[in-house]
Amino acid sequence: MKTLTCILLVMLSFSTHAQFIEREDRDKRYPVPAAWDRRSPHKIGMFTHMGEITRTCVVAKSSQPVPLQRAPRDLSDVKYKADANFTLKEHLEKNYVMGLTFVRDGKIVDQHFQYERRADDLFTSFSASKSIISVLIGIALDEGLIKSLDDPVSKYTDRINDSSYSKVKIRSLLRMSSGIPFDESGDGFHDGYIFDYAVRMVSDSSVVEELNKRRGDIYDEGSKFNYASIETAVLAEVLRGATGQNICKYAQEKLWGPIGAEFDARMETDGKGNVIGYSGFNAAQTDYAKVGVMLANNGEINGKRLLSMEYINQATKIEQQPDGFRIGVRLSVLVAAKAGAVFHDGQLRSIRCHRS
Repeated sequence: MKTLTCILLVMLSFSTHAQFIEREDRDKRYPVPAAWDRRSPHKIGMFTHMGEITRTCVVAKSSQPVPLQRAPRDLSDVKYKADANFTLKEHLEKNYVMGLTFVRDGKIVDQHFQYERRADDLFTSFSASKSIISVLIGIALDEGLIKSLDDPVSKYTDRINDSSYSKVKIRSLLRMSSGIPFDESGDGFHDGYIFDYAVRMVSDSSVVEELNKRRGDIYDEGSKFNYASIETAVLAEVLRGATGQNICKYAQEKLWGPIGAEFDARMETDGKGNVIGYSGFNAAQTDYAKVGVMLANNGEINGKRLLSMEYINQATKIEQQPDGFRIGVRLSVLVAAKAGAVFHDGQLRSIRCHRS
């Protein structure tokens, strides 16, 4: 028995070592920068290691993981028209797609990975992280922790009372219509770049301090859309204040656990440990897909309701939006993940791909 135990231990040691070598060899072929760098040529390694090279908190996987069912079908030769006629395989190759997952009717139809990426890799999302914050705001609203979307920010946090954003309604922030001037267009040192640099690149950065620097007049709040990542950072502060919890912990209890997440996720933080919200959510593709399935099923998954239909309708029904927000195309559910899918009335219509 002792001999058998020894052999098993040696085999386990070899297995663990082999996995380590495999990972190390892969990272030699696709190097991982020591820190987040927009200009890095090593984006393949970087975009599946952002949870390790940036400041993050962990959203723990479910204590009872629920894998999505599978209905396998090879879609490699499926053709579609974009700028030109491509098969899926050609699209993946031409556009440097690291990973792509197809889900229909709650089942994984097909998955593709390139550049030695794997199903357990955490793919980073940038602005798609905003949708995770929106979902969590909706859950907090359903729980009564947020009383109304028409409440001002100051009702839930006093940490940014020096900021003009403290006066803005939560609904206006969800629509990116605060009325506070903020430029995030084009290249160069616009407001978005300056804010992002201050929050992500400074060692002892503080979202709260950066928000308190934003003071100015508010013009026609709620009437006009203006893309501004900073407004999701404000929503993250509202969420923290309303729940009284670290956002990663709240996300685990109310979203990641209930969807049956199979892998830990990570959310990027500032130097003080505050989740920045507008960027930096890192997760495995199958867990991103579960968020999509939940939304496509009107807020339900695994026999549980996570999010009310009322909130989903407010977020997605174009007829419920003011005239200034109507775009003429009705999408019932947008799964805002870089490696996700777009659903229209519960059916898979098109793909959002995570590029290297």
